[in-house]
Amino acid sequence: MSRNFWLPVLISILVLFCINMLMISSVAPSVFWKQLFAWVVGVGLFFVGKQINPKQIMPYKWLIFAICCFLLFLPIILNNITRGSRRWIDVGPTTIQPSEVAKPWLMLFLANSTFPIAHFIPFMIIMMQPDLGSAISVLFLAVPNVLYNKKLLQFVLMGSLVFILVSPLIYNYVLHDYQKHRIVNFLNPNSDPLGKGYNVIQSKIAIGSGGIFGKGYKKGTQGQLLFLPEKHTDFMFATTGEELGLLGILIIISSYYFLIKTLIDKAYSTTNRALFIFTLGISFQIWMQAFINIGMNIGVLPVTGIPLPFISVGGSSLMALLFSLGIIYSS
Repeated sequence: MSRNFWLPVLISILVLFCINMLMISSVAPSVFWKQLFAWVVGVGLFFVGKQINPKQIMPYKWLIFAICCFLLFLPIILNNITRGSRRWIDVGPTTIQPSEVAKPWLMLFLANSTFPIAHFIPFMIIMMQPDLGSAISVLFLAVPNVLYNKKLLQFVLMGSLVFILVSPLIYNYVLHDYQKHRIVNFLNPNSDPLGKGYNVIQSKIAIGSGGIFGKGYKKGTQGQLLFLPEKHTDFMFATTGEELGLLGILIIISSYYFLIKTLIDKAYSTTNRALFIFTLGISFQIWMQAFINIGMNIGVLPVTGIPLPFISVGGSSLMALLFSLGIIYSS
């Protein structure tokens, strides 16, 4: 493993780990040990992933795809409803989110597939849960395949044009009411400041009040006094901005930059097509999730429930990402 590709990733992950655990101990100490355990398991999964070469998956790609689809369909079958959706399944004393667990495996399928259109099947299954944020995240895993294939790129561009044209019909007949409300309140959160627009308003207040150096550890009013909902999950970025200020935000963004840049450089250094597509896919996943989560925290994108990689509390997402990094560094 080249040192040039290893050190920036290791340093970036260590920085994100430190911020993650620091902020959890501040605003959600009850889940501190659970999140630390997820990190420990994730590191173990990293070394498991290092034993998997994406190119060797080729004979098993459709089996992997079928298992992923079944796993994604399990919450619907079990009908375990939480907050109006069926996204999680109970595994002993804990829960897992299949859409997060499936991502690295779906990326392995895509890395070995010449028929990525099949990827719409898991996307539609997740939409049935319904989980718009995870569905978008899973759909965007196919971006490297699209960029790699000129004909497929043309097809996707045409499909995107059709999507834009029929978007009013999608809004009226496909989206659920809560999803429509998110769009309306994204455009004008003050239309319902104590209801649907409350989260975004409180998030912007938290970030803005943090200033350059923040209010200090455990001194954030929005997060500590529970004005900011989901302060350790969807809005962990706002919580961090309030307590650590612009300085803390810049550290997070810089860590993402060095992590993603290094992964992209590693992708273009390999002659293994499967590893190339897999690495680009995971790089784009981290970038896309960070971009959307930060965007919704500062009020420039709708709230979709997409976690901030390595920062938001959530064992399924964290362990899947560390497992994916292991696969990337398998050769």
